[in-house]
Amino acid sequence: MKKMLLVSVVLGSVFLMASPSKTVENQGMRNTMQSMEVSMAYIQKGFLYNHKSRIKKGITSLRKELKNINSFIIENDKDINFNAKEYAEKETKALDVLASGILEDFEKGNKDEVLINFQQMLNRCVTCHALVRKW
Repeated sequence: MKKMLLVSVVLGSVFLMASPSKTVENQGMRNTMQSMEVSMAYIQKGFLYNHKSRIKKGITSLRKELKNINSFIIENDKDINFNAKEYAEKETKALDVLASGILEDFEKGNKDEVLINFQQMLNRCVTCHALVRKW
């Protein structure tokens, strides 16, 4: 009985000590993704309140987080000829261009174009999650 208790304590300790490194790796990615989500919500609130400074703040925050692509754990499937890291890098550049378009079109008063660009950004986010993150 004592041996079983000792073995379970030792194994539990091993698992607890092994998991923080994985958690630390994922924490950077999780923080980046959550910040991107908050940025997108801030941009959307800027539309709803017709508030340029909110949109600008959301875009600035989003651009900052788009540069943190290296915090992501991106693995390629071995059996598929698809470079997930390259795809993610291209998507971050495309999102940056769309963010610029949103700000320019909002300043010009092209609300329809702003919403189209925002929808394209959301579509790219969802597609990247499906292809790269496999969510």
